[in-house]
Amino acid sequence: MKKTYALLALIAIAILVAYALLPDRSFKEDLLPVPEGVTLDGYDDRSDGGASEASLSVNGGEAEFSCMLGADSVKFAWCGLLWNLDPEGKKDYRNWTFVDSVYIDMEARGISEVIVKVWTFDPDVTDVTKPRTFRLLMKELSLSGGRERIAIPFEQFYTPDFWFDDEHVDRTLNRRHQETVARVEIAPGWNQPHGKSFSLKIYSVTAKGVSNFAFGVVMFVMLGLMIV
Repeated sequence: MKKTYALLALIAIAILVAYALLPDRSFKEDLLPVPEGVTLDGYDDRSDGGASEASLSVNGGEAEFSCMLGADSVKFAWCGLLWNLDPEGKKDYRNWTFVDSVYIDMEARGISEVIVKVWTFDPDVTDVTKPRTFRLLMKELSLSGGRERIAIPFEQFYTPDFWFDDEHVDRTLNRRHQETVARVEIAPGWNQPHGKSFSLKIYSVTAKGVSNFAFGVVMFVMLGLMIV
């Protein structure tokens, strides 16, 4: 019996040593400063006949964005910032499989809510020539004003009902496709007043996470050893 205990103890020690020697399966991607092969642009609705006005300046690792939605509150109006992670359309998307949170450090004036959007390639739905057919994952963020650092658990990003309706997508096709991130976007919230200027100074946008798969395997094996 003592030999059995000793053998199990040696197996447990070997497993723990192997786990400690595994490479770190962590992930981190910074969108500011803008990485090589990525573009950052500000946009508004003027090309579609709207009256919104937006401007963007990037100085090293900081981005300053200002916008005023068209004064006519009856018409749809939009503006925002857009990171294109595959600007050449090569389907060279970012793999965010291990991302568990998105961190944003920014300073806001004249705005109380922004919407953070992550667009992913969905092979069942996406037509690469039509940007809106990429799967939309979004999260609304309330802002207190001034500078704040916000952590968004990635599980809180959701695909809104209107995306399924607009793109005529079956709601059973609900896989997030976190391994194929094509674009990241920050836009004003749903109730941003028309005709009122707002600004965002963004210091950093970072996606971070770590894989727990190896840890789960170790715990499963250790439980088995305990049962034995």
